[in-house]
Order: sequence, then C-alpha cells, then structure tokens
Amino acid sequence: MNKLKVAVTSLLLVVSAVLIVYLLANREEKPRHTATNETSLSDASVDKMRQTSNDFTLNSLSEATAAVDVHFAEKPTVLLFFTSWCPYCNEDAPKIVQLEKKYKDKINVYGINVAARDNLEDVRDYVQRHHIEYPVLLDEAGDIYNKFGGVGFPSLYFFNERGEVADAIVGSADIELIEVAFKNIKGS
Repeated sequence: MNKLKVAVTSLLLVVSAVLIVYLLANREEKPRHTATNETSLSDASVDKMRQTSNDFTLNSLSEATAAVDVHFAEKPTVLLFFTSWCPYCNEDAPKIVQLEKKYKDKINVYGINVAARDNLEDVRDYVQRHHIEYPVLLDEAGDIYNKFGGVGFPSLYFFNERGEVADAIVGSADIELIEVAFKNIKGS
C-alpha cells in the first residue's frame, strides 16, 4: 500500500512539473508597457495619458523656462521622468543618453526631474555624471508627473509626431526594448 502511495505521489509530481514547464514555455509576453523590474502600466493609466493635455511649461535645470507641447512638436517626443536617487534611473541613464544621441535629429527627448522628490544639487550631479545633453526640466511640485499617472521611476512616455501616446515604459528596461519604442515613434 505504501509503494502505491509513493508511486501515485511521484506521478503527480512529475505531471505537475511537466504542466508548469509547459505553461511557462507557452505564456504570452506583453510587448508594451513592460519593464524588467516588473512595474507595468495599467490600461487605465494609458487611457489617462491619452486624455491628458500634453503641453506644459517648466523651469529647466539652467533656470530658464521651457515650454513643451508634444502636439505641435515637429518631431516625435520622449518624456523621461526620473529622480537622481532612483537606482533604475541611474541604470537606464546611459541607455537613454546613447539613444538620444543616435536619434536626436528625428526625436525630441526631455528629461523631467521630479524635483519635489529630489535635491537640486543631486540632479546637477546626476546630469553631469551621466553626460546628459538633452534638456532637463524640473517638475518642482510633481504636478506633471502626477498628471501622467505618476506610477514609478523611471517613466518613459513616447509620443508620435501627432502628439499621441504611442508607448510607455515604467521601470528599468533593456536598451533593446527602449530602442524599439524609439524606432516605433520615429517611423510613425
């Protein structure tokens, strides 16, 4: 009787293991709104962004005022919300710098520091350390970040040349995933 229990239990374990392997191998990947640190945007967040007016004015790191209007931009636009203390932002900064240099003739990139959650000297150090050349704006109260759903750092929002939200990535992502989003808005 004990041998029968052991055999049945062993068989159930093997069948369970095979089923788990099968399910993992055949699961559907979500190509959009996915990041490597498991943060993702809900459909509600994306809908909120689509309904949001995507023009705003912020102070830049150089203390000048900068107006951003993705609806009337001559090129597709990427908005990157970040903080200097965020490990994922620091991890992704070289990737964004590399892609901005590669696509700067075809795509506008704006870094938006959520200054309400950061220190200005740390932001300047972050920009210098990562050799950031694209405009860095300061969302001093966090209003613009919240307007876009404020779900995590870094947050990348990709707008086509018509000012429509084409894609979004929240959290750290592989450079290949980020570049796909860059290419998609460049070619739209």
